[in-house]
Order: sequence, then structure tokens, then C-alpha cells
Amino acid sequence: MGVANEHNGYMGQNDPFGMEEAWDRASETYLARRGNDVRVVSYGNLAPSDDAVGLLGDLRGQRVLDFGCGGGHNAVACALAGAHVVAIDLSAAQLAAARELAQAHGVKVEWQHGDSASLERWQGAAFDLVLAIQVLPYLDDPAGFLRLACKLLRPGGRLIASLDHPIRDCFVDMELDELSPYPVRSYFDPEPLVWQFGEGMPMQAQHRPLGQWVAWLVGAGLQLQGVIEAPAPPEVCDELWPEDSPLSPLRAIPHTVILVGQVPGTYDTACR
Repeated sequence: MGVANEHNGYMGQNDPFGMEEAWDRASETYLARRGNDVRVVSYGNLAPSDDAVGLLGDLRGQRVLDFGCGGGHNAVACALAGAHVVAIDLSAAQLAAARELAQAHGVKVEWQHGDSASLERWQGAAFDLVLAIQVLPYLDDPAGFLRLACKLLRPGGRLIASLDHPIRDCFVDMELDELSPYPVRSYFDPEPLVWQFGEGMPMQAQHRPLGQWVAWLVGAGLQLQGVIEAPAPPEVCDELWPEDSPLSPLRAIPHTVILVGQVPGTYDTACR
């Protein structure tokens, strides 16, 4: 199933290249699927956007760190909303597209090519918000990342992270590389998920029960503010799992979970 890549903090794969090259290779396909909508922050293609869940509030003047920013859509959306944004991603190909996106919309974002280790340089930056959208399962040490994120936040600052709901993982048939209308693996099976993002583009992600993700967040020194088990938007359900299709049971499970954590107390006592 692959081994952890100790050099970049992202999970390794059962193929000759690691996550950085994997996302570089997948970048064109990912960006074509993602589109160019930067009107609102997205929590994933199977999740409602922030205009539906209303987590962000007024971002004017806020310092935002978008970790695992991909093609930069959320970073640009935050900048358009008036935030000062730092955006980090492992993939140089994704960052190149992100810079073009920001330029097209006339906003300034501080882009950085890096991984979780590169967060060390931002300690003391006192961010108001850290976004980690659909990135935690790809990290070799999610708990370590959450501890670092806590140290980057000011008192009262928040981390918002989204990931595929662990329940959804149970419906992923890795042998057929497709979703099943019924569970095909145990919810408690810690084996990573491996699938093809596209032809010749294998991806690997961690699977843990929801309670483990929450425990890592709280153990990092963050106060749990919310767990949003979001249904897929109706238009997504109609496109992917029509009510008259064999996959219609997938309409009845959450496909994304959004975790919201907040730094309590003072910076030193919350994040030591």
C-alpha cells in the first residue's frame, strides 16, 4: 500500500514517484475538473460551499493561511474577500496555475512551494484562520500538522479542515476503482485508500474513524467548535447518483466532514 515519504510529510505510494510528482502529474486533470469559480470558498467537490454553511464570516483584514492550496481557488476567494493570504502547496504545477488565477483576478497572494515542514517559518505570524481543505488524509503525520497549525494561530484563531467522510471510504472498492452502493470495507480498517485519479495517476490517502480525526484536532490544543457532516449538494447527487440508479444509496450518506477548531486562552497555553 505504499510507505510514508519521510522527506516531505506527505504519504508515499506504491509507485516509483511520491506525492509531489503525483500531484504535478494530476494537476491538469484536477484543474479541469475544478473549474475557475473563485466566488466562494469550497470545502470539496462533494461538499456545500461556504455560502451554504457560513463558517468564514467577514474576512476583511484577516490573515489567512491556505495549506494545500492546490490551484489556488480558495486562496483567491479569500483574497477577493479582503483577506491577507499565504498559500502553500507541494505541487509546483498547481502553484503555477494558482499564480495565474490570482493575476487574472487582480489579487495578491503570497505563494509558497512547500510541505508541512515549511510551516515552521511562519511561527509567530499569528494567523486568524488556517484552511486545510481536503489535505489531512494525504499527510503522513496529520496530528503533527495540527499541532503546527495551532502554533500559527492567534488566540481565538480558527482552523477549518475538510476531508472525505470516513463513512464514504467504506464504499470505495479499491479493486474495481469505483464506488459501491454498499459498504465493501470495515469502518475501522486503517488500511490506506489507493485509487486512480486518472490514467497513470495513483493516489493514496489515510483512513481513520471520525473520532480519531477529532482526537488529533483536540490533542493539538484546539477547542472543537464544530463537526459538519455535510450532504453532497442535490445537483451533485443528481449527476453522480440519480435516484433511479444502482448507486442511489450513496445519496443517503455524508461524503464530506468539515472540522472547525479554535485556539482557546492565550497563545502559549493553548499551543504548548
